[in-house]
Amino acid sequence: MIFSIQTYLQDYFHRRGLIDPDQYALSLARLYDRERYDKSTDAFLSHMKKIRTAFYKRNRDTRRDAFERKILSFLDKKFKKKDSSSHLRRSPQELRLRANG
Repeated sequence: MIFSIQTYLQDYFHRRGLIDPDQYALSLARLYDRERYDKSTDAFLSHMKKIRTAFYKRNRDTRRDAFERKILSFLDKKFKKKDSSSHLRRSPQELRLRANG
């Protein structure tokens, strides 16, 4: 999943003519895959702001707050995880109990 998110972000950056000097797309992909499923939009945006990157210095015309909100919106439309996320898998024993009960 991380690779799909990373590729999506890299393609988006490339289409917009943005330079990713320190693999910001990979950092965002990892964060999105690990944390997005149980965070509110504001909480996740707060986590995004904590990523240290040279991306915004290199792409000076890009305003971080607005850009991060836009990226999150795109990612949610394409990759938003449902409640049955792989991070929330139930154990086989728990599934058997639910099926029998």
